[in-house]
Amino acid sequence: MTTHTISVKSKLNMESCQVGIFKLPGLKFTKGSLPQELQDEMVAWAKENNCGTQMSNWLWSFKNEKQREWFILRWADSIPKPEAEEE
Repeated sequence: MTTHTISVKSKLNMESCQVGIFKLPGLKFTKGSLPQELQDEMVAWAKENNCGTQMSNWLWSFKNEKQREWFILRWADSIPKPEAEEE
């Protein structure tokens, strides 16, 4: 079996993490980076598709890595990108 790691920290306002004592796959968003309207859409989609649970405004938990990857693929284009750092 081949596993792939998705590194999202540098390109989006989120990074992969492990959640809770069972170290479930998770996503951490930069605090304040997601508009409430987008969060509401994500929660509705997650419930409809049984894919992830919003633990807080910035933390999501998933039953397995495939759910996390599916979530990322679904929402990657909607998540605001970090602002470019000025030199």
